[in-house]
Parts: sequence; structure tokens; C-alpha cells
Amino acid sequence: MSSFSESSIVLYFAVFVGPFIQEDGAVFIAASLFSQNPERYPLMFLIILFGLILSDIWKYWIGWYALKNAKVYSIINTDKITKLEKKVQEHTLTTLFLARFLPLARVPIYIACGLFRIPYAKFCMTIAFTATIYSVIVFALVYFLESFLGKDLKWVLLIIGFTIILIIISTQLTKKYLSARN
Repeated sequence: MSSFSESSIVLYFAVFVGPFIQEDGAVFIAASLFSQNPERYPLMFLIILFGLILSDIWKYWIGWYALKNAKVYSIINTDKITKLEKKVQEHTLTTLFLARFLPLARVPIYIACGLFRIPYAKFCMTIAFTATIYSVIVFALVYFLESFLGKDLKWVLLIIGFTIILIIISTQLTKKYLSARN
């Protein structure tokens, strides 16, 4: 096996595992790699999409398994939660589509889908659909930005990445601060 093939396999594996660590960053990195050299990375879109879907669908089982706990079960059997459950049941596509594009909303909503017993096949198909739409948007955005900005895109993406990280850290610190004050 040539070093090109070995390095490509390692890169593809890293892209596949990336969404399990940080979804948005992994998709932007994959899109950037693809836009810089589409001939070298023709499978990049499919690999990131597969990793993205798998990194999302397992979270459903956290909620499903939590139903086995009597304390959790008693908490979700309140009127307020029952109303929320009905809304999520009725509007699963909209809920999961919005969660895909709202940072920090995905994990709680995916777990809630398990708690609310959304049919797993419906959940998986909706996750695949929203992940595909999201990936197409990000790949297209990065591709067009690359065509306009060229090599400067690396710096723009780096600045965007750091900004996202700072927003997430600031949000978490603010929440921690506010909860400590109360």
C-alpha cells in the first residue's frame, strides 16, 4: 500500500470519527478538504455523512434506555412533558430539522426523541435527511467561498471555527455563572 493510500485511509477515518467529537467542525473540515482537492477526496461527502448519521442516531437510545428508570419515567409523565411529547410526535421532521441547525440543541432533542418513543425508523430517516441537507449546504458554502476567497478561505474558516468555539465556551461559562448566582 502506498503512503498516499495509507494517509488517505487515516484521513477518511478521521473524517468519519470527527462527528462523534464535534459535528459542525468535522463537517466544515471535510468540506474544506474536499473543496481544495475534489479529485483526491471523492468519497469525503459520503464518509462525513455516514459518520454524521451514526454519531446522531445512537443518542436516541440514551432516552429510550432512560425510560427504564422509574424516576425518569415519573418525571416525563407530567402534563407539561406530555404536551411537549405530543408536539414532537406530531412535528418530528420540523423538530429534528430545527435541531440540526441550532447549536447545542441536537443532543437533548435526540435524547428526547428516545424518551418520547418516536418510532426509531422515522427518527433514523429524518436524521439521515437532515444530515444530508446540512452537509450539502456546508459543502456548497465552503466550495463557493473557496472559489471567491481562494487560499484566504483557510484563514476565514479558522476565524469562524475559533468564533464558534468562543461562543460555545462563553455560553457555557455564562450558564454556569448564572446558575451559581441563583
